Amino acid sequence: MGSHSDKVVKTVCGLCHSSCGVNVHVREGRIIKAEGMPEHPVNKGRLCPKGGAIPDYAYAPDRLKHPLKKVKGGWQQISWDEAFDRITEKLHKVKDQFGARSFAVFVGDRFVTEDFPITDLQRRFLDVYGTPNVFNVDSLCYRIRYINRLLTFGKMTCHDAENAKCIILWAHNPQSSAPPLDWILRRRRDDIKLIVVDTRATRWAKKADIHAQPIPGTDSALALGMLNVIISEGLYDREMVENYTSGFDKLVEH
Repeated sequence: MGSHSDKVVKTVCGLCHSSCGVNVHVREGRIIKAEGMPEHPVNKGRLCPKGGAIPDYAYAPDRLKHPLKKVKGGWQQISWDEAFDRITEKLHKVKDQFGARSFAVFVGDRFVTEDFPITDLQRRFLDVYGTPNVFNVDSLCYRIRYINRLLTFGKMTCHDAENAKCIILWAHNPQSSAPPLDWILRRRRDDIKLIVVDTRATRWAKKADIHAQPIPGTDSALALGMLNVIISEGLYDREMVENYTSGFDKLVEH
C-alpha cells in the first residue's frame, strides 16, 4: 500500500538498450517499487524481471560502497587514499617489469549505461599509461554484430520486423529480456510465420509455427544448412547480390 508521502519519479531503465519507461516509487528518499510506465512508447507499462528488481539492485547488501582490500579470511575496508596508493604502486610495478602493453582493462557496457564521459576519461588514462588494451562486453556481443552489419550492409541497420512475413527468434526469449518485442506475438494473429530456434520450450516456442531445438553447439551447422537451401534453390535476390555484394562465390563454396 502506498502512502501520501510516496512520490513517483519517472525515468528509464538502463539495464539494457531497450530503455523502457519506469515509474520509480520513492518513500522517504528510498526506492520501494519499480513499475513499467504505461504511457512510454517502448514498453507500454511492461517491465522484464530485471527492471522490476531495480530496488533489489540498489539496496543489495553486498553492493560495493567503499574500497576493500583482500586479507586473509576475507575483505577489509580501506580509505580511498590507501586504495589509490596501492593501485598506483601496482600499476608502476607492472609497467616497469612487463611493459605498458601488458596491462589491459575490462569494463561494462558503455552503450547501455551511456557513460561516454567516463569512457573518454578511461581512454585518456590508458593513452597516458601507454596501452591500447581495453575490452568490454561489446567485444563479445554487440561489436561483433556491429562489424558484421557494416561489412554486410555498409552501415548499422535496423530490422523492419513489423513488415516481415516471417520472423525467426534464434536463442532469444523476449518474454524474459525484451518486453517491447511483445508485438511479435500480437502479429502472430496477422498470419505471419514465427520460427523459434531454441533448446528451451519457451512461451514463444509454444506459439511458433516451427520450434527447432538444435543440439547445443550445432547452431552454425543449422545456419549453414539454411544458407545451402537458400542458395541451391535460388531463394535470394540475384540482382541485389550481383550488383551490390562481393564475396558471394566464396560463401557458395563454403
